[in-house]
Amino acid sequence: MVSLSMHGWHTRATKWLARGTAVALLAAGTVGYSAQHKTVTIDDHGRVSQVSTFGATVADALDARGVTVAAGDIVSPALGERIHNGDDIAVRTPSQDGLDLVSRTDVASRSAAAGRTDLAASTVTVSVDGKAEPISTTAIDVRGALQDAGVVLDADDVVSVDLDAALTAGQTITVTRAQTAAVTVTEVLKYQTTKKNDSSIEKGTKVVKTKGSNGKSVTTYSVTTVGGKEVARTAVASSVVTEAVDQVVLIGTGEVAAKDSDSGGSADSSDEDSSGPSAPAVKPGTARALGKELAADRGWGDKQFGCLEALWTRESGWSTTAGNKSSGAYGIPQALPGSKMASAGPNWRTDAETQIKWGLGYIAGRYGTPCGAWSHFQSHNWY
Repeated sequence: MVSLSMHGWHTRATKWLARGTAVALLAAGTVGYSAQHKTVTIDDHGRVSQVSTFGATVADALDARGVTVAAGDIVSPALGERIHNGDDIAVRTPSQDGLDLVSRTDVASRSAAAGRTDLAASTVTVSVDGKAEPISTTAIDVRGALQDAGVVLDADDVVSVDLDAALTAGQTITVTRAQTAAVTVTEVLKYQTTKKNDSSIEKGTKVVKTKGSNGKSVTTYSVTTVGGKEVARTAVASSVVTEAVDQVVLIGTGEVAAKDSDSGGSADSSDEDSSGPSAPAVKPGTARALGKELAADRGWGDKQFGCLEALWTRESGWSTTAGNKSSGAYGIPQALPGSKMASAGPNWRTDAETQIKWGLGYIAGRYGTPCGAWSHFQSHNWY
């Protein structure tokens, strides 16, 4: 009896255990089913739908909905990413500008931040550089709508509406693209003028020692325009084609020189014998003596100097400061105007050597010899 009773208890215990195990397995299966089943939202190129799936990845969810991902499409999250209940998946084709995808996860995040729980789409028009296109978007602001339209803004682009402004159904958002181009410009480099005091030049006189000239440079700019209007210009490269040459001006500080003591008269004097070609005696250190020496350097002997002495005695009396009030001729050779002698030296107003060198060059070029110049003077009273 005892053995039989124990056997009956064991049988009942075994049945209870089996029933408990079955209940536990059923409960475990129910929990596993719940954990594997997911409902996700799929935005397939603007077509929004929901799908329930037991799949583990984004690819599984798309397969369950029958969405085919074409070559070049962008999927967010990526196909291999694991999914969870309530996730959002977006499939888009990038625009020709290579713009990044804006997923529905981003839209949902913005909506939640704004207190929106729905993803109702509205239609707005996005115009980029004159090309308008209506889009359906669940964005709550202009920035989100542009992202949904695949528009990426550069720093200098201009948007007709504030990016953070609330989106209104039916509104038009205009984007004007900034254009950048290289522009090469030739520019003038202006010369500077330097002034220097010179005691060898008569006070109050200015002589240009070095004539100034402008230079030239070429500069390449990066120019940014918006709507055809320049908004920025930056130099990116520059090179000097021609250097500027500064102008040097000598300012006379010297005292006015006295007339040559051996001059024998003024510019209009004619009281000295000048008829003969023979060379008169000259005192050392005088303008005449210097003239004889410089004439000899050109191969002109006493006869030619005799003509030269007669000519310049009549013209100026060999005075460096002789001036003809009627014509304006100046100096020993009576240059007209006197500034011509600057080609022989900057101190042409007072320096006998400078004036004589210029006068001899003038005679050689126009008459060949001093006697040729003297002959012309005797016939015409000028040379």
